[in-house]
Amino acid sequence: MRPTAALVPCRTRPPWLPRERVIDAVAAGRWWDALAIDGPLGYTTAAHLKQITDGLTGPIICDPQGPEARLYFLVPVGTADRWTEPDVISFGQCCYIGVNGTLDADTVGLHWITPPRCQHPDPLVNPKLLRSALTIARTPA
Repeated sequence: MRPTAALVPCRTRPPWLPRERVIDAVAAGRWWDALAIDGPLGYTTAAHLKQITDGLTGPIICDPQGPEARLYFLVPVGTADRWTEPDVISFGQCCYIGVNGTLDADTVGLHWITPPRCQHPDPLVNPKLLRSALTIARTPA
């Protein structure tokens, strides 16, 4: 028995994702906003977010090229305007984020911690769950 088209998720690249083997600046505030967390706090937050969501975090980009690695959590448009957590940089309208079109790029340069799932609509990082993961990441062990 063949599955009906309604049951099979559509696997297409989001319109904002650059072509394969291309890194490009993508405007925040149109398809998503981005919340950036630097260094170990960013990695720990991503790890806790993966635990909370059973690995279905939404897209997370890593730019390891600065003084500290920076993780960008792609969240729904409008989130950056309302985000007030310390140690988080908000990118909304009039901001650009470097995005790698290669979903399985090596980890030396700009790469995906969690790539987009290429479903429509593309699931983004849930801001409430991100806030919970950030709170856990800040809690001393």
